[in-house]
Amino acid sequence: MKKQRVVAAIDFGTHGTGFAWTTIDERHKDPKRRQVWFRTRWPNHPTPYPKNLSALLLTRDGELVAWGYEARRKWAAISARGEARNFEYHLGFKMSLSTEEKSEEKEIAGGRLGYEKSKKLATVFLEKMRSTAMEEISKSGYSSDEVRWCLTVPAIWDDYQKQLMWEAAVAAGLPDDEKRLQLVIEPEAAAYHARVSGVRTINASGRRASLMTKGSRFLVADCGGGTVDVTAYKTDAHNRLEEIGRECGGKFGSEYVNQAFLEKILAERMGSYDVVDRIGTQSPSAVMDLLDSWEKEKVSITKLEEDNIYLPIPAAFDRLLDEDTRKVLSKKQNGVVDFLVVTADEAREVFEAVIPGILSLVDRQLDEMRAQRRNAPGKELVILVGGFGNSPYLQERLQEHLTGRADVLIPPDPQVAVLLGAVHYSYDPQTKSRRTKYTYGCEIAQPFREGIDPAKYLITLPNGERRCGNRFSRYVQVGQSVPVDELVTQTFHPLYEDQKEVEFRIYRSASKNPFYVTDAGCELIGRLTIDLAGAMELPRAKRSIRCSFVFGEVQMKVMAVVVKTGEVVTANLDFTPVD
Repeated sequence: MKKQRVVAAIDFGTHGTGFAWTTIDERHKDPKRRQVWFRTRWPNHPTPYPKNLSALLLTRDGELVAWGYEARRKWAAISARGEARNFEYHLGFKMSLSTEEKSEEKEIAGGRLGYEKSKKLATVFLEKMRSTAMEEISKSGYSSDEVRWCLTVPAIWDDYQKQLMWEAAVAAGLPDDEKRLQLVIEPEAAAYHARVSGVRTINASGRRASLMTKGSRFLVADCGGGTVDVTAYKTDAHNRLEEIGRECGGKFGSEYVNQAFLEKILAERMGSYDVVDRIGTQSPSAVMDLLDSWEKEKVSITKLEEDNIYLPIPAAFDRLLDEDTRKVLSKKQNGVVDFLVVTADEAREVFEAVIPGILSLVDRQLDEMRAQRRNAPGKELVILVGGFGNSPYLQERLQEHLTGRADVLIPPDPQVAVLLGAVHYSYDPQTKSRRTKYTYGCEIAQPFREGIDPAKYLITLPNGERRCGNRFSRYVQVGQSVPVDELVTQTFHPLYEDQKEVEFRIYRSASKNPFYVTDAGCELIGRLTIDLAGAMELPRAKRSIRCSFVFGEVQMKVMAVVVKTGEVVTANLDFTPVD
């Protein structure tokens, strides 16, 4: 393997995706002097912006036609020609990267996607972003095997969704090597950016202090297109980050503001959502053009907005209005039919479809931060980042909501905070510990306790031993602070003499101390299979296995060793949903 000379990051977002990179050399060791390059010019987007549209245009056979803003432009042209039925246009597919039973949710841009379809779309899109990044990096004389990559993931994603993202990234040509491909949690990447970019706060004595100062505490609210992720950090004595709040988040991103606009305003003006759906089916670009107009106005709406907003109704949209719908529109807008008239109160109502959820997440994290410092006096610090973080309405509502409790800081260009922070993270990870979102453990068989364990859980082994199945063997507890490099180890024994592999079922629970894996709230999340074929010459009693889990990393990892021989055996951890 060649020496890594470049660090590159891809911030894969619901609405937009970008890449950034830097070189690994002496001048960039100091993060404050580190120069990070990123692209701001994209085909078919007239103004500089650090992200391309997370969109794909495919034929019905799955062949790529265009990606990014170019996909959006070509889809509009195809729709205008009445040929939409021969193609697929996808936007917002990142939000469907979850299990089938949990998701199959409505894609933000319309339609329903399962996790396999979403994974394929993510693979196609990431391959284009990777190759585009490499075209730029290679111009400086670097080859692909000299690059270490970093890919962002939302804080609210579970282990299976992270596994899907990893698999999609590898299928897209990124290295299947933990030393050359890392996942980073989006608000954590933003925390790195905030520290490096020089965001400062006021300490208890009133003196200005850097976020790299020992004891600095701050909450990061990463508000993107699909998700809003919130977590809190503290800087330790060695200038490393400690996660002091449990990651929390929800689907309160700016794309859901757009969805509320469609449902609460456009559908109301047209008489029903069925009309909007019909027009979207007949001419998808017509609805998209109207959404574009809304998007341009949305970024300047403030909490104290007083004026009406006039959105021109596109000609393609107007042509598809029947007389009854036109009459409804005219009646609701006092005779105006050339524009969609949005009152200031209606605009605020659309934002309020998601703002309370964001404020609730911030409150929950602040409460946890205060509890940890035992409610000592003083304000907390909230750093607002993400594309949605540019919204004046969100900024004003957050500042108003936190008056007297926390100061809100917004770094320059909040939409690139995660992207640039991911580069800094991959260059020199300085996270000391993270907090677990769940209690994790596995299903084991322990000695059966008469009168205590349910009879239905009784397992009788060939040698007469009586075991209780379905017991929850805990590794880490919900909310526990786990160092990133800490191994959590337990030792197990196979139950049967001829057992050539051991399969554990991995569970998680929001409870601190589940006793059985069947307890309320316990959720099966995957399997761990350990190969014992190479240790079969040992008697069963000496065929014990020591399993070590790493919970402090972004991805859960496992290592297994045969205790008697010290042999490291294959241990495959698979988070694919299990029936």
